[in-house]
Amino acid sequence: WAHLEGRTDAATFRAQAIAATRQLAKRQLTWLRARSEVLWVDPQTERALADQRLAAFLARPAGR
Repeated sequence: WAHLEGRTDAATFRAQAIAATRQLAKRQLTWLRARSEVLWVDPQTERALADQRLAAFLARPAGR
């Protein structure tokens, strides 16, 4: 909020936003890696497998 309140310039705001985004992404990956039910698929090389797993997930009853 500092930039919106005029306490920092645009360059500082941008640098802080990039750093905060990177930190959030790292926390998300840490959380995901700890989840045993996460199925990692590379959509660039395993598109059919990704589509198959997504279809199976979407076919499950809600709340499971």
